[in-house]
Amino acid sequence: HGSAPRMVREGRDIYADPSSMLRAGAMMLSHIGFPELGGKLDKAMDLCGQYEKELVMTGRDSGATTAAFGDYVLATVNDSTLDDRWTTAIEAVRAGS
Repeated sequence: HGSAPRMVREGRDIYADPSSMLRAGAMMLSHIGFPELGGKLDKAMDLCGQYEKELVMTGRDSGATTAAFGDYVLATVNDSTLDDRWTTAIEAVRAGS
């Protein structure tokens, strides 16, 4: 959470997890009058970081880079099936409970 200065010093800045900043961005979008876009970003973050997890952030070279994860989130936000994917993921979790 934050700018990750230690990761920069250690040369691992390309592996910093942008999730907290993206979640904050979703809240900001909703707050400033773009609730639909904020909601889409929230759903994309749920899918990318919790449910589908096609890329995993580890903070090390064993995981995805910040750029790759950002591209994954952006592609998910722009996916016309985002709502269906999110609903399917939520229903799967509920069914497993």
